[in-house]
Amino acid sequence: MDFFEYSTIAFQFVDTDKWFVPFIVGGLCFAIVYIFQSVGLFVIAGNEGYKNRWMAFVPFLNTYYLGVCAQKNRAFKSVDTRYLSLAAAILEALLVAGYIVLYVAQFKLLDAGCIYEVQSENSYGYIITEYVLRGVPMNLLWAAWCFECLNLYILTWVDLIFLALQVFVLSAFFQTFAARRYFLFTITSVLFPIQGILIFILRNNRGMNYREFMRREQERQYRVYQQYYRQNQGSDPYGQNGYQGGNYGDPYSGENSSYGGNSGSSDPFSDLGNSGGNKGGNDDPFDI
Repeated sequence: MDFFEYSTIAFQFVDTDKWFVPFIVGGLCFAIVYIFQSVGLFVIAGNEGYKNRWMAFVPFLNTYYLGVCAQKNRAFKSVDTRYLSLAAAILEALLVAGYIVLYVAQFKLLDAGCIYEVQSENSYGYIITEYVLRGVPMNLLWAAWCFECLNLYILTWVDLIFLALQVFVLSAFFQTFAARRYFLFTITSVLFPIQGILIFILRNNRGMNYREFMRREQERQYRVYQQYYRQNQGSDPYGQNGYQGGNYGDPYSGENSSYGGNSGSSDPFSDLGNSGGNKGGNDDPFDI
């Protein structure tokens, strides 16, 4: 699948009259990344003691072999990663076959002069280019169906399912060999066709169970906390109680108050009662 991604990118920078150039560029980029991935998987399988390492160099089988190398972790608790990688390998083979048929159909229609470019302007002023079929002969009806339906209704949905499986498989793989950065490596491999380079970088890492790794990390952090606690004799992390040595009583109480100095009354409004000539000794300051 990476071959078609590289070719699609190359098509954006190459004149459409030279249609073969993007495929050559895409093929070279794919070959380089594929070699990196194959060597990386081969070395990883040797370090882990897995058999059938030759699968790392065989197209589609190397997708399955990702799950073999990642079997210490599971995308789901009850589903072996090897089953997911096997399903991904089958879908990848179907997608490659489907895209080959689609490209052949498009070239057949182009040679027959059946594909026309139609440009229109949308409400925002952008030019939209569409390709429509006209005058398709009977012997190319199959190509017309591929052009209009194969990609839109079949390959697109199969590609989405393959992408989901790829996320699960790569997540389990990078959890095994790059536990600390598995999420970053997984997202990068899905968004960009460079997973082979990342696998080559991790070729000397030893596999581990991610849940066991997280348990050890929690234990390590707990030991660090205990050591810190003992060194500080269980005191506040700032070295002392932040409220010691100061007068932080109730600011509205009559005792130990630093906000007004009222010492003989618990009522903060006592000064307002019966002190301004209130008649009859009434404590209400507003009763005159």
